[in-house]
Amino acid sequence: MMEKPIRLLLVEDDQEDVLLIRELLSEMGGQSFLLKCAGELETGLEMVASGEVDIVLLDLSLPDSGGLETFMRVYAEAPGVPIVVMSGLNDERIALTAVREGAQDYLVKGQVDHHILARTIRYAIERKRVGEELRLSLEKLRRSLEKTISAMSLMVEIRDPYTAGHQRQVTKLAEAVGREMGLDKEQLDGVRLAAEVHDLGKISIPAEILSKPGALTQIEFNIIQTHPKVGYDILKSIEFPWPIDRIVLQHHERINGSGYPEGLTGSEILLEAKILSVADVVEAMSSHRPYRPALGIETALNEILLHRGTLYDADVVDACVKLFRERKFRLGEG
Repeated sequence: MMEKPIRLLLVEDDQEDVLLIRELLSEMGGQSFLLKCAGELETGLEMVASGEVDIVLLDLSLPDSGGLETFMRVYAEAPGVPIVVMSGLNDERIALTAVREGAQDYLVKGQVDHHILARTIRYAIERKRVGEELRLSLEKLRRSLEKTISAMSLMVEIRDPYTAGHQRQVTKLAEAVGREMGLDKEQLDGVRLAAEVHDLGKISIPAEILSKPGALTQIEFNIIQTHPKVGYDILKSIEFPWPIDRIVLQHHERINGSGYPEGLTGSEILLEAKILSVADVVEAMSSHRPYRPALGIETALNEILLHRGTLYDADVVDACVKLFRERKFRLGEG
């Protein structure tokens, strides 16, 4: 079966250099190429953005751009596309910087024959293929980890029917707060997955304590307080790409040091854990529990506002309150 042609984009304004590249490509047997050319950076960026480019051959000196800024703009537009810099300058400093910033290679015009160009292109294609395979493998691993977390979450809810749905609602709120605060996708994923299993440690707590309709004794409360550490001990051996174990460990810490299990303060507590702690309190107070009826969302919001900056991070509290009072966010929906 005939191989698909490699789609090359040559961003070059010197027509003699364009003809030279065409000639070199024609001398490369065993592979066909579909060459597109752009004489200016802006035109090249539009062509890269189309998604129909396998490799970019890029001159750094163009009518509308010059130097490493030219490379950085193309790289930002399509970070997954290999970029081979082709420059008339034999400048080691620029070459090293370009490669360090993500260029596939740095070739000097006048020193390139069809053998060098062929080797560079083939290596770029192979590197792109391996990178894509790695990305797909990581996505598959991530999906497996998320399924594992979902199974753990279900196990906790089966064990503790009185808080069935609690972790789902805390997850929904924590993720919304994180998004309101502008967390990036990786942090949001960490918040979401940690929230799904934040009460995992409760599997070690006797069912009669979890479902007790009256006030807990001090001994019972001390037992309840072990659940963040138990959850941490279960999760710490799993190599997640997020600090899920520490988020779970810290979700009952308070910024003034009055929380548990370690009495951490301020910056010692992960931001994700600060978000989870507020979401946990708001959901718990606004929902029914065996030992009391639901207190309502306004009571819960007033609680976190009362302790804003002492027990709970001020920015997290502000984002949470804004969700409910301005964004009309609601628990128990969707």
